[in-house]
Amino acid sequence: MPQSFVVDAVVAAVKELAGFPRLRVLDLSCGEAEILNCLKSLGCEVQGTHYRTDDYIVEDRKGLANVPVVSGVDLHKPLPFEDASFQVVILSEVLEHLEWHGTVIREAGRVLKPGGHLLFTTPNIFRLHSRLQFFLTGKHKLIRRRLGWDMDYNERYAYHITPVDFLLVHALLHQAGLRVQELRSTRVKPVKTALLGIFYPLIWLSCRMTLDRNLDGPGKFLDGEKDLNHWLTRPALLFSEQLFVVAKKQNLK
Repeated sequence: MPQSFVVDAVVAAVKELAGFPRLRVLDLSCGEAEILNCLKSLGCEVQGTHYRTDDYIVEDRKGLANVPVVSGVDLHKPLPFEDASFQVVILSEVLEHLEWHGTVIREAGRVLKPGGHLLFTTPNIFRLHSRLQFFLTGKHKLIRRRLGWDMDYNERYAYHITPVDFLLVHALLHQAGLRVQELRSTRVKPVKTALLGIFYPLIWLSCRMTLDRNLDGPGKFLDGEKDLNHWLTRPALLFSEQLFVVAKKQNLK
C-alpha cells in the first residue's frame, strides 16, 4: 500500500497531465484505492484491479466501496481490458512485488491510448543512499523487508522480490511503445542529500563518458544509451526515496 506521501505525489502528477480531469485512469493492484478515490473526487473516471480478494495489503475496505475493482488480475498475464482504453495507467508500489516486469509494462502500453501516460513508483535502489549501502554490504536499502527463509512460497508476492532495475525498465518501456517523459520525486531526505550530493558531479561526468564505444555511427542503441544517461543523472533518480517514472505512449504513425 503506498504511503501517504506517495499517494499525494501520484495524484499531483496526474493533475498536471493534459486533459485532466477528463481522464480514464486504471490503477493496477490498487490496494485500498486511496489514489483512485482522490482522482474520482477530482472528476476522473477510475478503474482498479486486485490480485486476490484477501490481499495482504487491504486492511480498510471502506474506500473500495466507491470505485470499480476487478479481482483476480494477475499482472504476469494479459490484462482484461481492451486496447487503447485508458489515458492513464498507474502502478504504485507494485513492480517490486512481481517476478517479471516485462508483461505488465507491455500490457500497460497496449491498454493506453496514444499520448496516454504510465506512472509508476517503486522503492528506488538507484538513490545514492542505497548505492552506498549496496557497495558496503551487498544489500540494497529497501523500504520493506526482502523475502526471507520464514516466508511460504505462495506468499512471496507480499515482499520485495524484484527491485526495479531502471536500465532494464527503460528498455522495456521503449519496447512497449512508451518513452520516459519525466522522473519525479516523492520524498527526499535533506541531510542524506546534502552528504551524498558531493558525488553528483562525478556521477554526471561518468555517465557522459560511458556510452558504448564499439558502435559504428548513430543508431537506435546509441540513441537509447544517450537517453538513458540523461535520466541516470537526474536528481530525482539519485535522491528520491521512490523511483517515480512518468512515461508517455508514443503516437502511432
